[in-house]
Amino acid sequence: MTELISVERMFSLSAFEGLRLIRKYSARQPELKTLDIIPLIESLEVDGASFDLEASSYLDTLVDDKCPTEGEVFYQECIKAILIKHQPAWSKTMRAGRKRFVRGLDTNDQDVFVAAGLMKDPPSTDVVTWWDDVTGHARLISDLEKMKQARAAELLTIEYERMRLKSEGIEREVEWLGLDDNYAGYDVLSYEKSDHGTINNCMIEVKSTTNSPLKFWVSHNEWRQAEKADDAYLFHIWDMAKDPPSLHVRSVADVAPHIPSDNGKGEWSSAIILVGT
Repeated sequence: MTELISVERMFSLSAFEGLRLIRKYSARQPELKTLDIIPLIESLEVDGASFDLEASSYLDTLVDDKCPTEGEVFYQECIKAILIKHQPAWSKTMRAGRKRFVRGLDTNDQDVFVAAGLMKDPPSTDVVTWWDDVTGHARLISDLEKMKQARAAELLTIEYERMRLKSEGIEREVEWLGLDDNYAGYDVLSYEKSDHGTINNCMIEVKSTTNSPLKFWVSHNEWRQAEKADDAYLFHIWDMAKDPPSLHVRSVADVAPHIPSDNGKGEWSSAIILVGT
């Protein structure tokens, strides 16, 4: 049944109110199962048929049993349970700020947040805590997705370099530094053959992006390593919006003109570089 219940159905006042009734009936007759309670609601409640009780019964498995059934807190707990469990696509924009986020929703979804008392001005401490808690979950989800994309790009570079080394007759194994040391200043250690036939290290910092126009971020630590390595350092920028992803390679000399400078007591932390530059 859970596969048939969409987030749109769960995330509605109809489903929330249906759950409220299920919980009330269950408190009165704890021996009854949810599937037995639903027909009672439909037959005894005047507006019972107006509730999405199928969605409500699934919500019953998500929302804490100890959640109060009265007041705005009940709605708040319903919303939080759905966001944490199902991570709807629009939840990623919660980091934009409360009002900006809600303005981007359709009217029905906006009504849910209003009914839950989450749009009050000024907000209570409890409301602020609720937003911070849920936004924290959304941020974690976003960070995990970015990490997955970054790892996928690193694997693309590793495969790309393995094929290149094989084609150039370099019998060395590519090393995945980004997995073992976040402070190395680069992600992949590969190799290049010089004009004199010697095998030299090639340090590769891998970037993944879906931005348009295409751009990538460089940290101060990465750039310090890049400057020290000079020609032995490369940036691999993978456009993950393409299928298959496309690779753009930039040298230290390509990137250097676009790196900011430290001034006075200020020190730059990260820089955004357009791939087209």
